[in-house]
Amino acid sequence: MLAIGVCLVILAVTLIVYLLVAPPVARVPQERRLAPGAVATSPLETLVERMEDGVDWVLRKRGWNPFPATDLAMAGIKMAQSSFVTAVIASSLVALLAGYAVGGPLVGLLLAVLVPFLSRAVINSRKTKRQRAFADQLESTLEVISSALRAGHSLPGALDTVSADAQSPTAEEFARIVNEGRLGLDTVAAMRETAARMRSEDFGWVADAVAIQRDTGGNLSEVLDRVGETIRERNKLAQQVRAISAEGRASSKVMMALPIVMALYMFWRSPKTFTPIFTTGTGQMLLAISAVLYVIGYFWIRKLVNVRV
Repeated sequence: MLAIGVCLVILAVTLIVYLLVAPPVARVPQERRLAPGAVATSPLETLVERMEDGVDWVLRKRGWNPFPATDLAMAGIKMAQSSFVTAVIASSLVALLAGYAVGGPLVGLLLAVLVPFLSRAVINSRKTKRQRAFADQLESTLEVISSALRAGHSLPGALDTVSADAQSPTAEEFARIVNEGRLGLDTVAAMRETAARMRSEDFGWVADAVAIQRDTGGNLSEVLDRVGETIRERNKLAQQVRAISAEGRASSKVMMALPIVMALYMFWRSPKTFTPIFTTGTGQMLLAISAVLYVIGYFWIRKLVNVRV
């Protein structure tokens, strides 16, 4: 185990040294990219740039896409894909070295592997939160669109009003619809893409209502009022279901956090008693079985407490 940890540390140091001394990727010279009077980048910034260039080359060359740019945008993370992946790799190296220093090579390797999964979990959590916020704001959004249509605005003008006055994420999504319409994309198609991206069945109904009204004619504001009333009733039912299942969701969080908290407490109180789990073959086998059962339990509980309306 000690040899594995030493090899991992040597690998990390070698990677850093290579990025410092490797020939740069063909790009525009630095002096041409700097504004007049600007200061050149530091060695650390140069290292980060080279890491991002290498990661970007791997992502484009190999087609491997662990953190798609669309997911980052949906999560509200305003970072380039290569920058985010570079940050995850650097965090994994830091976790590896910290874990090796505290608990040995196995702990370091476990922490290093855990960083990408935690990053993916954070992205998924922020995506879900953003989609839920969009769904909660849709009722008031339809009221604004109906009011704008009654005031004499066209549909693109009403959507532009929403993008200017609404809260996030509705403002960003409607601004995207308006911009795509200005670039020539059909407004209904842009609305349907937004509905698919935000996983909003209700907004899909709005797009269908706009498409039907455009083909058959009629008062679009009245149609949107009826759709808004239907969405309002669905939201009331969804809130009731969410309130009823709140205890189950809270219990699931406690049950998933309890094994980790107890393990950390036992390791803090009696490291000698807890260390054999990582250093002996039997302990490692039990740890692997526990990890598999933990993952199965997570998905099982998640399936039970997530009730869709």
